[in-house]
Amino acid sequence: MKNFFVLAFVLFIFLPSCKPKQTNLVTCDLSRTDFNEIITVTGTIQPVNSLSIMAPRGYYGNLTIGWVRPEGSHVVPGDSICVMKCDEMVQMLEDQIRKLEILKADFTKLEADNALNLAVLDARLKENQAGMSISKLDSVQMNYAPPVKQQLMKLELEKLKVQERKLQKKYLAEKAIDETEIRQMKSRIIQAENQVQSNQEKVKGLTLYATTTGILIAAEMTGRVMVDFGDGNAMELGGYPKPGGMIFSELPLMAVPELSEMQVKIEVQEVDYKRIEKGQKVTMIIDAANGLKTTGLVKTKSMASKMKYISAEAKFKYYDIVVSVDSCHSQMPPGLSARCSILVNQVRDTLVVPSLAIFERDSVKVVYVADGDKFHPVPVETGLASSSQTIISKGLTGKETVALTEPSQNYIVKKKE
Repeated sequence: MKNFFVLAFVLFIFLPSCKPKQTNLVTCDLSRTDFNEIITVTGTIQPVNSLSIMAPRGYYGNLTIGWVRPEGSHVVPGDSICVMKCDEMVQMLEDQIRKLEILKADFTKLEADNALNLAVLDARLKENQAGMSISKLDSVQMNYAPPVKQQLMKLELEKLKVQERKLQKKYLAEKAIDETEIRQMKSRIIQAENQVQSNQEKVKGLTLYATTTGILIAAEMTGRVMVDFGDGNAMELGGYPKPGGMIFSELPLMAVPELSEMQVKIEVQEVDYKRIEKGQKVTMIIDAANGLKTTGLVKTKSMASKMKYISAEAKFKYYDIVVSVDSCHSQMPPGLSARCSILVNQVRDTLVVPSLAIFERDSVKVVYVADGDKFHPVPVETGLASSSQTIISKGLTGKETVALTEPSQNYIVKKKE
């Protein structure tokens, strides 16, 4: 019986201390401050102006990259930056050189043949002239010869005169024909030489050289450029050229930026794009440039969208935003990433609470305000909100301590009147 009373006494002492205790809540002391709604996104630094190095035009066949200087390389005028390959063009040049050599050989043969033909005609003409001279010498005897012989001698002399006229005409005609053939052959040779020279320049043009001082970067494409090969395969162009890659005429190959002025290009989803406006302030941090911090403004918004596919079913619409840079241009090499914070909305001197502190009870937004070791719910009205902060327009004074997690029922009390 005595042991029973002892056990009852112990239970009476310790049972009150065993009631459930509230887990320590994370709280926040409120105060009036500025509300900043910020969109954070990563962009790429690029030059405002750059010298585009275009793919050459007028090449027959497929152009590919044989060698290219690495992206980011520093170049000065005269440095080779890219060597292209075009097997069809090289083969065409070799064929044209062989054709030119054959034409020159044919021209030499033609000159020799024409000279021989004219020499033969000239010899025959001189031979005929010698015969006429002999006949004229024999004409002295004509007066003493019988009439028949006189007639034969006259006819022979007349024949020689006809042959002379004929040979002279033939000589002049052959000479004119030869001169025409020579001119035509010379014209063909000049044409062939011009073609060889033109294609030699094109083959030399397969090596590109820098024309200004700077660094090499990928060329900026306007929009999405696709090439359809007609066999069901297609390729999207863009990026820095690589050995073995194809080159397409009249498209930028690479660029040399002007380092005096930079900007930042970012891609945002449609939901953020609608909240961004031209002229909004932007803060940028470039980690790769020793944490360089600078500012700028939203410069332009692209109206054209582009799709990014996460999977066959999931795709997102993106838009390009360009941000100007206020300072430190020379310390921001193109191609580096920049963490951009775009100030979408700002309200000065207002009551802001963490969005985690707002809960909903019976379709009413409430905040749990500390009251000693208890908390009482206070209905509130909210204004602008971001992912982390919300403006309280009514319900709080700004001097409260609020819970960031919902208290258990044992620690929720009604507000004292």
